[in-house]
Amino acid sequence: MDGCRRRGWKEGGRDDGQAEVWASDLQGRVWAAPARLGISPCPEPGDLNRGRKFGSSVMESRMDQDEVQKPEPGRNTGNHNDSNTDFQVTYTHEEVAFFHLHQTHHFDEFEYPSDQYCKQDLFPKWHLPLKIASIASLLIFIYTFLRDVVHPFVTTNENTFYKIPILVINKVLPVVSITLLALVYLPGILAAGFQLHYGTKYKRFPQWLNGWMLSRKQLGLLSFFFASMHACYSLCYPMRRSYRYKLLNWAYQQVKQKKENAWIEHDVWRMEIYVSLGILGLALLAILAVTSIPSVSHSLTWREFHCIQSKMGYLALLLCTIHALVFAWNKWVDVNQFVWYTPPTFMIAIFLPIIVLLCKSVLLLPCLRKKIQKIRCGWDANTEMNKTQMTSRL
Repeated sequence: MDGCRRRGWKEGGRDDGQAEVWASDLQGRVWAAPARLGISPCPEPGDLNRGRKFGSSVMESRMDQDEVQKPEPGRNTGNHNDSNTDFQVTYTHEEVAFFHLHQTHHFDEFEYPSDQYCKQDLFPKWHLPLKIASIASLLIFIYTFLRDVVHPFVTTNENTFYKIPILVINKVLPVVSITLLALVYLPGILAAGFQLHYGTKYKRFPQWLNGWMLSRKQLGLLSFFFASMHACYSLCYPMRRSYRYKLLNWAYQQVKQKKENAWIEHDVWRMEIYVSLGILGLALLAILAVTSIPSVSHSLTWREFHCIQSKMGYLALLLCTIHALVFAWNKWVDVNQFVWYTPPTFMIAIFLPIIVLLCKSVLLLPCLRKKIQKIRCGWDANTEMNKTQMTSRL
């Protein structure tokens, strides 16, 4: 085939170098055509053979065209316009390639992708965060269901299953949200402790810690998702039919007790404060979620990105923790909150965030903070120890 091509190009007036350049350019254009058509740029093995056959057929047809157009010796070419009218309409190589690929493959937008794309993993970076969020949601749902639904039904035969769609779910969402947010900043504290222990930043983290740190973005986005759902569920409270019935019952009891004012000062302050803190915490989480978008994060400097994701993130965790503490208010000492000798849900929610905040406060001490900064700037305790030993020997 190569020999035929060379002979054909020589007969048509082109040299071998131009023939090879044209052939390679045509082959590149043929396989670049699927990308312009919006289809897979990776053809199947059968498509490669068809592509080669197509390239050779196009080259042979082009050589035949050159043979027809080549003037014969001694022939009158004065009226050449009449004899060459069939070749006035010409097509580019890309148009021919597009037409052939469309006729060969019959691509359709509803066609199944190739096996190569079906074998790819679906959201590989989200596997671990989604598993953690799902397991935490399931465990907290079971815990809340046993306390708020099963316990009244068993002890007093009270049917409170209507609480499952809104009340029980809305207790699960904030616990999962603040837990995931604490899990975002816990690996950074563990990494700092790891570096302090070994005195260097060049020692590799364990595999589990490395994978955990790579999943922090996904954990933070899931935390923002659960917090947003918690806000939406909380706004739906006044629209519930059960809540309206409770308002009527409270009004009837107030009239029955001949009370003109049911104002409870500390309860009003509690509600105002914890709602305000919740709004502020959700706003900071929204900023963290927006800055995690690649197009936004790439427009920030490293100092700006670190300030938002680290300092503002810890501030959001602090506000969410105080939000939960203010919600609890005086329920810490209420014996009725400990159902079946189990702590209320808000105690479970703030356990991990308080540990993270306390550990971060310890790392902010000047003696530890300066040492961590030295290590992260390249200081190695082992190298310094070896230098001191060598100087002492000298």
